[in-house]
Amino acid sequence: MSMNERMRAGWAGVLISAALLSACGGGGDDAPTPPPPPPPVQGVAIPDNLAIAASATTDVTSATAFTSNAAATTGLTFAWTFGDGSTSTDASPKHDFAKVGDYQVTLKVSNAAGASKEVKWTVTVLNRAHVLGLNCTAADNAGWCWQAPRPTGTTQNDLRFLDVNTGWSVGDAGEILRTVDGGQTWSKVASGVTTRLNSVRFADAKNGWIVGDFGALLRTTDGGAHWTLQPVGTAQSYSPKLQLAGANTLALVDGYRLRATADGGATWVEQSFQNEPQLASDGTVWVMEGLALRRSTDFGKTLVTALTLDATDRQPVVQTWGKTVQVRSYTETYVPATGTTYVQRFRLSTDGGLTWASFEGQGLPANFWPFSGSIQMLDGLVGALAYNGVLYRTQDGGRTWASLGFVPGGSNAGLYYSMLAEGNWLRQYYENGTGVTVYEVSADAGASWTRVKGLPEATYNYRLSRIGDQTWLATSGYNGATLLSSDGLQTWKRVAGSDPDAAAKTLTAFWFFEGKRGLALTYGGDLMETVNGGLDWTAKLTGLAPQASSTIASRFQFIDAKTGWLLAGDGRVYMTEDGGTKWLTPLMPSNRVVSAFHFTDAANGFAVTTSVSWVYPMTSTVMSTTDGGKTWTEQSKLDVGYNDIKFSGKNGVMVGDGGRVAVSADGGKTWTGRFTGTSSSLRQLAFSDASTLWVVGDGGLLMSSTDLGVSWQAAGIGLSGPALRGIRFLDAQRGWAVGDAGTILLTVDGGKTWRSQVSGTQRSLSQVQFLDARTGWISGASGTLLATGTGGQ
Repeated sequence: MSMNERMRAGWAGVLISAALLSACGGGGDDAPTPPPPPPPVQGVAIPDNLAIAASATTDVTSATAFTSNAAATTGLTFAWTFGDGSTSTDASPKHDFAKVGDYQVTLKVSNAAGASKEVKWTVTVLNRAHVLGLNCTAADNAGWCWQAPRPTGTTQNDLRFLDVNTGWSVGDAGEILRTVDGGQTWSKVASGVTTRLNSVRFADAKNGWIVGDFGALLRTTDGGAHWTLQPVGTAQSYSPKLQLAGANTLALVDGYRLRATADGGATWVEQSFQNEPQLASDGTVWVMEGLALRRSTDFGKTLVTALTLDATDRQPVVQTWGKTVQVRSYTETYVPATGTTYVQRFRLSTDGGLTWASFEGQGLPANFWPFSGSIQMLDGLVGALAYNGVLYRTQDGGRTWASLGFVPGGSNAGLYYSMLAEGNWLRQYYENGTGVTVYEVSADAGASWTRVKGLPEATYNYRLSRIGDQTWLATSGYNGATLLSSDGLQTWKRVAGSDPDAAAKTLTAFWFFEGKRGLALTYGGDLMETVNGGLDWTAKLTGLAPQASSTIASRFQFIDAKTGWLLAGDGRVYMTEDGGTKWLTPLMPSNRVVSAFHFTDAANGFAVTTSVSWVYPMTSTVMSTTDGGKTWTEQSKLDVGYNDIKFSGKNGVMVGDGGRVAVSADGGKTWTGRFTGTSSSLRQLAFSDASTLWVVGDGGLLMSSTDLGVSWQAAGIGLSGPALRGIRFLDAQRGWAVGDAGTILLTVDGGKTWRSQVSGTQRSLSQVQFLDARTGWISGASGTLLATGTGGQ
């Protein structure tokens, strides 16, 4: 009872006593007058629009702050319930959520008068600690994020530096990366598309363009901070060439077809020509049509003949530098006594094609066949060509040529010149006295040379670009790696592209115990461990057998935090009883390799094995163990070609090549083949509940069985997609399937429907694991390891 209630009760007693005395004639006129009752307590007003102020999204153990618009008002009491069993009476509490999920937070505010109001707030709790700072497919560390390789493992299709610090990279899955520190670090910039991007060009520091597959065209006017998708006219092409002539003038060239704009993409002109057109830096379009060189100042709507060649001209080539235009061709004359002679012809205009100078090249060998692609001009005057171990250089537009064949200190017998991209030339020769092959690069058509050191492979495998006085960029044509030199071609660092050790780093199997600790096996046979959710890995055990065969699908399976098994690259199953610190040597016969295994508890397990001896016909043997894999017993023999096995009690299912399925009801002693209706190879099995099995396979195959493999039903997503290679269910409703071309499929209704998730890669994905509805990992080819703290959304 409150004080007010006790006071009111007390006064009631006084009044009753007074009434009784009066009825009995007692008290008289001198009875004291009782004091008036106290006024009712007035409570502090609670805001009519009571509201919680808090983030709608947070992370586990992140001390999420909660407050309200009543928090600063004195005289109020607060009762918070956080939806996970925790409460607080603070006006503005902080709360750690231990698990991911969606929680309804309730605040009840009361005053001294007993009045109260209640308001609710939903908080989505994620787990993004292991993806912070990574490149992800969605903003705010959401979607799928690249844990390895970094910054991403996406195929990079073009990389351009504006200066020694600022560079751009574009690639698959709509990826745009930017560096402002010379490639030391790269940050992701939103593109708004998921299609492949192929080339990036900047007209100046603010205005840039990106072109991609299926007509994708992106533009920035703020130096790349934001990119917007542009209209490109009515004609579509897969991946046109991008040519710029200023901030607002560009052309998309697809073979003989041109689409061009002079107003930044607001309007487009579409034209077709007899040959591939070129957009000069002054906005003029040039094209060779037969023996006529034509120019247009309105993107081809009207064409003017600027030059007509002779009937004897062969293979004419046009090159432009603003108003300077050069046409190169050659003539051939057959003389019975001496054979065919060739003469190189040049036409040069410096006023946009209004007037022309015509001349033949002097100083070239008489037997030189000057096909058009052998000459590389830096501008209308300076250029070079290579022939028979000699570099010829011109400084007057091709009128005269000087030979540069001799290399001081080099063995000219090994001298070789080759044309590189970006106007650069390479020469290689054997160094006198050592026999070492020397590589040198010239950026001025052979006037000066710089020795190249430190590249991991032959220099001719690289596209070299000079972006500063001493700064060079080298992109490998062998593995796509991009290297940067800041000291004039002497030392290099990898700034983008594929890791040369990526194949050995590929995780063929992984397992996470909780949000931080995990184990992984690499293709090279190293057992790795992470304690920060996959961000960093250290070698826990080296020297395991590398992956011996693509038919061995390495796998981890743990029953609890201590007991687990590993199918390694040598096709043998290893057991651990201490969470992976020590692994017991398998006792399975050494003449057999395991292609798949499954344990139903800490003691009982099954494995599909194949003999390593070449005895025909080859057979698979199903083995069983009752002591955790320390000893194995043969159960039955079958044809080879089974890729996975799963058991529920004594009921087993195996799937394999050619759509084959076999089921057993007696612990693997006998097997019966079942009809699947497909010839696609089946890759992996997964239970969504005790009686429902799922299988993935080639051609996007996804099927389920509710009778332990006796009958199968297609999931209804078609059979024409990329191969699916891995599947895992978190519970009866939520599961993921992964496969080739970066495919990720999600179901949240037990497989009734599946929807795609953006992976951010075109790599083949093979394994997936989730600890809860939002914390998961996927591994794939070339060292790919993706992670999510938002369920991939």
